Amino acid sequence: MPNRRHRRTAPTHRELLSVTDELALARKGERILERRRDSLVFVLLDLLDRWTELRRETDEAFREATDLHVWGAEREGEIALRTLSEARSAHTELIISETKLVGLTVPFFLSTSARRSLDGRGYGVLGTSALDDELVGSYESVVEDAVRLAEMRAVLLRLLAEIRRLRLRVNYLTQRLIPELEVEKRYIRRYLDEREQEERFRQFRTKQRNERRQAERREAEQRKAEQQENERGVETRRTDGGDRD
Repeated sequence: MPNRRHRRTAPTHRELLSVTDELALARKGERILERRRDSLVFVLLDLLDRWTELRRETDEAFREATDLHVWGAEREGEIALRTLSEARSAHTELIISETKLVGLTVPFFLSTSARRSLDGRGYGVLGTSALDDELVGSYESVVEDAVRLAEMRAVLLRLLAEIRRLRLRVNYLTQRLIPELEVEKRYIRRYLDEREQEERFRQFRTKQRNERRQAERREAEQRKAEQQENERGVETRRTDGGDRD
């Protein structure tokens, strides 16, 4: 993956510290998000098993209710069963709220019980049979299971969305941000190392140049001193020669 972020970075020690802190924070966030994602995956798998079992039970209850419906229609007729269903005055109420699951906000369904006593089903004892009571009870059970299935499905969808969101964030940190910060850190460190080597080399050359100048100055002073000494010697010999004359 091409990286051009370091071109906008000032290669200084302060920027190196800033990138190092940002890299440590990104790695810490990556670990936290991974643990959060894994915990939600475990919860999802557990709920998925429960949802599968509840779905199987609901399918069996619906098949039983369908068989009773067919049997009742053969005995009493479809019109009588339709009249029986319309006799019910109270219906199941459903309120959708929210709750917390491992720190995640998920839907929560509040519903009145679909099961009713004989008095609450809207029909009397006369004109009905035990098959009618069993048929109504089976459909009431199917309705309650359907509400539980809908609630669990909504929770599963919320968990899947959150896991996907965390997966995208982890992938961004793992595959994009952290590699970019590592490249940027290596670039700054390499630039600072090269600049430090250049500075040491410059100081070494400056030291050599100063030492060479000092050596030349000492040689010049020594030659000057020798020249002065020679001149004094010549002057002394001249003075001695003049005195003898």
